Amino acid sequence: MIGTPMVPATTAVGRPRRLTFRLRLALTYAGLLTVSGALLLTLMAIVIVWLPDYTFAQAPTIPGLPGSLADTPPLSETAVSDNLSSAPLQVVVSSRDDLMRLFLVVGVVLLLVVALLGGAIGWKIAGRMLRPLHEVSVAAKQATNGRLDHRIGLGTPHDEITELATTFDDMLSSLETAFHSHQRFAANASHELRTPLATTRAVIDVALASGGTPRREVLAGLREMNERSLDTVDALLALADIESAPGPTDARCDIALITSSSAEELADRAADREVTMSLDLEPGAVAGDARLLRLLADNLLGNAVRHNLEGGFIAVRTRTEQGQTILHIENSGITITPEQALQLTEPFVRLHGRGVVDRGHGLGLAIVAAIARCHRAELRLEPGESGGLEITVTFPAWSPPTARP
Repeated sequence: MIGTPMVPATTAVGRPRRLTFRLRLALTYAGLLTVSGALLLTLMAIVIVWLPDYTFAQAPTIPGLPGSLADTPPLSETAVSDNLSSAPLQVVVSSRDDLMRLFLVVGVVLLLVVALLGGAIGWKIAGRMLRPLHEVSVAAKQATNGRLDHRIGLGTPHDEITELATTFDDMLSSLETAFHSHQRFAANASHELRTPLATTRAVIDVALASGGTPRREVLAGLREMNERSLDTVDALLALADIESAPGPTDARCDIALITSSSAEELADRAADREVTMSLDLEPGAVAGDARLLRLLADNLLGNAVRHNLEGGFIAVRTRTEQGQTILHIENSGITITPEQALQLTEPFVRLHGRGVVDRGHGLGLAIVAAIARCHRAELRLEPGESGGLEITVTFPAWSPPTARP
């Protein structure tokens, strides 16, 4: 019929049903035991067949009969059969054929018993071994339903399943942290964008209520609010681009040259605030994107100037230790705690609060942290001994692209 879709033969509809992993594991145990028993019986049969002849007694002693048949006169077949029927159940082996027949019967029975016991024991062992995987499955279902605070926590013994559970717990922890971080980011971004819009609306309402022509001060205030909104949007777009980028290029960059160029552009702003900037720059090779590294230096030095004290200082130093390139920036400023320093890389976090003139949009260090992650660098923020902040960015050792795995 025209228009009827054809279902491929390889779809899941026609796929045969598979046994459970526990049943397959139990059958594997039983099969291994059965094969091992069969091999053992085969070797024993070969030994019985190919070894030298045995000496078989033609007239074995039968309990219940008086004495041994070898020491008494021969009896008739009827008498022997009557005595055998009245004696306890015994197996008489009088030739090699009888021995092989007895061996095969007993071997097959024992092999069946071993297979059944192996399957039962394998079923129990497989259940105990796979029980932690059930806990991983439960945690995955809870994570699917949005609950990321559940942890498996198998602990010991340290084996492959425990390693899987630990990795799953670490993944849930990272997802929970990222989820809460994005929630805070969305709330802060909404607040940052709503504040200038609400301010702009209030200014416009006041201008309309006055009934006259808007004054120049009103237009200047609207333009300032608009510029702040544009700066916030640009910073958000830059942060999104950095976090969604596949990774920086492997181009060789000199962090000293990039930092020096950024410091030259900010020299006038530092001079306006009477901030002394000292540079101690040693050449340092870094593999990455020169544009992102320049953005990193601009944000670090810009924050150092913006959040500094009047007549303060900024000390910038680059060096190479054990192949790693280190960028260290220290500036004077207000006294902060180590906990506050760790929070500065969160988007829209400000120590001075919102609404302060020339305090930025609160995304500078968040962008720096994203660039550092993109370059596999370590970012460390510590409060200064006499106030201010010390920032250290440690880049991995640079190596030519051909030498990298």
